[in-house]
Amino acid sequence: MRIILFFLSWLIGWIYYKRLKLLERKGSSEEYKISVIIPARDEEKNLPKLLSSLKNQTYKPYEIILVNDNSRDRTEEIGREHEVKVVSLKEEPPEGWIGKNWALWNGYIESKGELLLFLDADVEPREDFIEVLLSNYDVFRGLISCWPYQRFEKFYEHFNFTFNLVSIFSMFASDKKEGAFGPAIIISREDYERIGGHKKIRSKILEDLALAKECINFNIPVNNFLGGKYIKFRMYNSFKDLFLGFTKNIAKGAFSINIINFLLIFFYFYGIYGSIFYFKSDLLNPFYLIFVIQFYIVTKKLGDYKFYDAIIYPLHFLFFLFTFLYSLFRTFFVKTVIWKGRKIHVD
Repeated sequence: MRIILFFLSWLIGWIYYKRLKLLERKGSSEEYKISVIIPARDEEKNLPKLLSSLKNQTYKPYEIILVNDNSRDRTEEIGREHEVKVVSLKEEPPEGWIGKNWALWNGYIESKGELLLFLDADVEPREDFIEVLLSNYDVFRGLISCWPYQRFEKFYEHFNFTFNLVSIFSMFASDKKEGAFGPAIIISREDYERIGGHKKIRSKILEDLALAKECINFNIPVNNFLGGKYIKFRMYNSFKDLFLGFTKNIAKGAFSINIINFLLIFFYFYGIYGSIFYFKSDLLNPFYLIFVIQFYIVTKKLGDYKFYDAIIYPLHFLFFLFTFLYSLFRTFFVKTVIWKGRKIHVD
């Protein structure tokens, strides 16, 4: 019986894999005025690359708005050096607001474009990213989000292996949309105002999921894609940031998806964790081998993972388990998480 359950779990991984959708060009697009809005707190290392890339886009944005969220580094100066519009927030967010939501809302207030493109400061769009994204907007309308391809510089970054997998699979589990990817979101001003924008979801830590759910409530289409070759990012600049970043999101995210998706991922994980300790003899573990093959193939679409990431998947999943348990403790018992020097209340 256990063999059958492990095998079915492994098949679920392939079903998820077949459902992944890469961003692709859909032809030429209409002309739009696009406001690019970038929330930034202590992003002096990431901004130069992003702002230079935006200046070199084949489809020129109408305006680029950098919202400096009370940074402690040169974030604001870098924005002015690149001659983009800078919104300077010098005080902490008002009571009831999460910092990123406050920054995005202030960026929207200052914008004039008919389409709003929200970009995280750590993304690295290719020069034709906006052009390709718009070609998809012409087809799908509503809200479109992209999960960038992960780029690594340090070994510790490979430890996002399981988190990346879970984030992707939870968004592609079924045709019923229930969230979006926060690093890159495009939506019309009209639709954004109709759902109440980030003001409506001001206290939500997982603002991407909340924004998409508001769209769904208003029957606005939501479509999500993997960024592939068109947009990359390097999520965390240190192991501490990686641990705190996932601690902030992972427990809340697990209980934000619908019950069917939750159970499917739970069953998938049952097979994965079970495979780690399943030995047919002292040396042979067939389920370990087939999961290694699956992870090697699947993660090629997600980032700069190496063959050894698939081989050491037990280590990746044990690290995930430890982080998830700590995130549960912070989210549901302490009711605060720490991010970028701020203590954030979790509602």
